[in-house]
Amino acid sequence: MNHLRNWLGNPRIALLFFIIYVISQSLIIRVLHAGNADALLIQLQLTYDADTFNQLLAQASSAQIAALQGHYFYDFIHPVWYGMLALSLTSWLLNINRLSQGWSLALIPAIIFPALDVLENILHSPWIFQTATWIFQTATATDPLVLIAGIAATVKWSLAAVYLLAALLLSGRYWLLRPQLQAA
Repeated sequence: MNHLRNWLGNPRIALLFFIIYVISQSLIIRVLHAGNADALLIQLQLTYDADTFNQLLAQASSAQIAALQGHYFYDFIHPVWYGMLALSLTSWLLNINRLSQGWSLALIPAIIFPALDVLENILHSPWIFQTATWIFQTATATDPLVLIAGIAATVKWSLAAVYLLAALLLSGRYWLLRPQLQAA
């Protein structure tokens, strides 16, 4: 993790991935909003049982289904952008705060939460596209897999919130201790 921290801990890299993330997130929001599927996506992500998941899909309009399907064009690569943003921003903040290499372990969740998003997408997409795959013998959501997808989404969102809070705290620490940190 130290090598990764040293490689990515640059404000220019963090800025690059921030710009890519904002563009990607904007495209996803635009697709979902055009089909009025913003709230539906969150409901689906935070659903833990197949009956509720299937009921939400059954009640969705064709425009909402089309928007959910369309958002995957961007959403399957989107975890790479926000994962790299989390890695580079956290690495840079750890570096400017002159925190020891042991703190590099704080980068591990920045790999986990994008991976959970990919898992969630892999589980949800066949149900939203109503397509059976080699993984799924049916295009209908099933309880154990909806539960796994719901847990993955919940942990993803929780880790993302923790990362945002950590970035704010590390930024605040830097600004409070800047004279001492720059003198060192």
